[in-house]
Amino acid sequence: MSGVVVIDTNLLILLIVGAASKDYIALHKRLDDYTLYDFELLTLLIEQFSEIVLLPHILAEVSNLARHIENPARRSIQSALRTLVEGTIEFPIQSLAGVSHGEYDAIGLTDAVILSFCGMSVDGIAPTLLTPDTKLANRASALGYSVIDYRQEYQSE
Repeated sequence: MSGVVVIDTNLLILLIVGAASKDYIALHKRLDDYTLYDFELLTLLIEQFSEIVLLPHILAEVSNLARHIENPARRSIQSALRTLVEGTIEFPIQSLAGVSHGEYDAIGLTDAVILSFCGMSVDGIAPTLLTPDTKLANRASALGYSVIDYRQEYQSE
């Protein structure tokens, strides 16, 4: 694979928590469904793309949810998030794109913004959505978007 990838909230939390310290994955309240194996697999999947594109709506959720751990882990995770944001492209998609999307009522603002973004192109390349949310993955796939359903294809049991 190549091109750009947009990573959904829970996987982005896994990425930054694991980047801060692999030991924090087992301690973080939002990562009960994930293991060190999932983090390592996620990093391998991401390496197949030329770049990650961040969306403000996802970042807002990640910033709030990633803080569900005590210090000093919280400070380290916040630092990992800062590093990711500083070194990654952020696409400034407006909330209007989400509330105007036909799926908005069924899936909410952030997921509708994600679907809106998936229907666009970045430098002429359609993005791939990487998500553990099978409902969102199915909707993206039905719309003809490139999607990887992490939970269905890769997640360890």
